[in-house]
Amino acid sequence: MKSFFWSFIFLFCSLSLFFIGKGADNIDIMSERYKRALDAGVNAASKYRAYISDGALDSQGTGFGIGKEDSGNVHIDRQECLKWFYRLFFRNLSIYDKDKQDRLKKYMPMKAVICYDRLMIADAEDNWNSYDLSGEKEYIILFEGRQYKFTLSNQIYDIARGLWIRSEDIGLGQKERKRILTQYIINELNSFMVSRGNKESGADYKIVFSIDDEADTKLSGINGVNFLVFCEGLPLPSLNPFKQERFYAYSIGGSEIIRE
Repeated sequence: MKSFFWSFIFLFCSLSLFFIGKGADNIDIMSERYKRALDAGVNAASKYRAYISDGALDSQGTGFGIGKEDSGNVHIDRQECLKWFYRLFFRNLSIYDKDKQDRLKKYMPMKAVICYDRLMIADAEDNWNSYDLSGEKEYIILFEGRQYKFTLSNQIYDIARGLWIRSEDIGLGQKERKRILTQYIINELNSFMVSRGNKESGADYKIVFSIDDEADTKLSGINGVNFLVFCEGLPLPSLNPFKQERFYAYSIGGSEIIRE
């Protein structure tokens, strides 16, 4: 009888450890699936122009910026970005039911377009106005007591004088200009993530870009116009029989938008 009792205890403990481990495996597997789907989706969003006519690419003066040298600009339709992202994202997760898609969208609290001269962010409801009333913010940054509108290049707009100038004109080198702008974008993205509504996980995530590409070789820098998505993921049970825990298999994906 005692032998049977100890065998039962051993079996119970073994199964408990198995299920606890399965919970961890579950999270790893879903994180990897989200990552793969995100990468494919953001790449599709960044390349969506390939699906429309070449004529739509001509004579576009908005999107990348409105600086002194805007002849090569391409219009960026943020709704088109979202459409192509979702199309490939859900296809790669084999989710075709609209209700299931809508449920997962609730756990994607941020979709952002890092434009040439402004930032656009949409919330879990794909509402761009949740970031700003206009749905976008220009890179208005205070430097040495004066406000300038920065861009991803060395073109900056002197607001007080109403002139487009170069960052070198105010003694701002390339590395310092990039550091200031990158830090501004990082702060905006993280502020949006922290203050987002309907947060179930209680977790705060931090998005980081390389400020110096040469020094931070493991991180990507902001070197152009990008489409970015953060996915917190549906809460997954740990399968721990002793504790009802839920984990969020979060992931992030981004891709640079280039003129083709």
